[in-house]
This record gives sequence, C-alpha cells and structure tokens, in this order.
Amino acid sequence: MKSSIIKLLLLSFSTLLFACSSPVKQVIVSPEINLGNSNVFQQKQAQIHFTDLRPTNHIVEILRIGEVAQLYPPQQTIVSVVEQSLSAALKANGLQIQPLAANKVEVLIDNAVITVHQDLLKYGASNQMNIRVVINNAQGTLTKSFKVSGTSNGPLKADLAVLERDFNQQLAKLLTQIVQSKELQQFIE
Repeated sequence: MKSSIIKLLLLSFSTLLFACSSPVKQVIVSPEINLGNSNVFQQKQAQIHFTDLRPTNHIVEILRIGEVAQLYPPQQTIVSVVEQSLSAALKANGLQIQPLAANKVEVLIDNAVITVHQDLLKYGASNQMNIRVVINNAQGTLTKSFKVSGTSNGPLKADLAVLERDFNQQLAKLLTQIVQSKELQQFIE
C-alpha cells in the first residue's frame, strides 16, 4: 500500500514538473530570396551536395553572466533550409540540377549563429554566417567563401522574433550573393 502511494506521489510530482516546464522554443528559418528569373545558368548542369559543418545545431544563443546559455535550434535543419532555398533560386536562374552532371558543387555551411549578450537592461546581438562553395569540373576546382555578419543593440530583453527576422534576412542576403556570384556563374560549364 505504501509503495503504491509513493509511486502515485512520484508520478504526480513528475507530471506537475513537466507541465510547468516551458516549451522548447525553436527558430523558424525561412529566407526569402527575391532574385527574379534569369538565364545566367542556361544550358548548364550541376550536381549539388549540402553539408553542415557547424559543431552545434542551435542558431541563436543568449548569454547572461553567471547563467547557463539559452540555446535555440531551428525548427527545420539549417542544411535542409539552405538546400531548398538555394536549389530553388539556382533553378529559377536556369541551372539544371542533375545527379550525374560534370559540375560537382559542394555547399558547406561553416557558421550560422546569432550570439546575444544579455545584460539587465540592454542586449547586444552579433550574427555571423559563413558558407563555402566548392566546384569541381574539367577546369579544376574553385572554392569561394561567402560571409555575412552584423550587429544590433537594444534596450531590455532580446526578442526572439526580431532575432529570427534578422537571421532570415541575413541568410537571404548570403544566398543571394551565392546565386549572383559572377565567378561561380563563369566556372560552372
């Protein structure tokens, strides 16, 4: 009888503890690339592979002195978002993505994070995104790095929705740089 009461109390306590815990917040990554359609890659084919080389999954980290960092992962993996967005933008500009094409393109995500330093009455945020594109074909190998960074400051507490918006704008800017790169356009045969 005592053991069943203890089990019931433990179950009730566990349920209460999990009910009071805050839900895991995730950042929605959805960059909007507004390039329009062009034919800069017309008659060109490539196979494309995407790899996330970041050591951790989160894209927002909020740091407070003397506290454990708050880490916010993306709702969908960053590599799948970059793959969907960049592939769609390249196709809209005439590139045919084929699994056996002579042009082999590797998109490597080296960094994509917003770091927030939260103080009592203010915050400072800095973001950095680095993506490398490596193209192998009959001409040889071309490696080109693309980088976007920025900072922002504000009163009181950092708003996750604002950080999410900034992240999406920066990622869209970075992916646009990749699609519009004359060097990449010329190297893809």
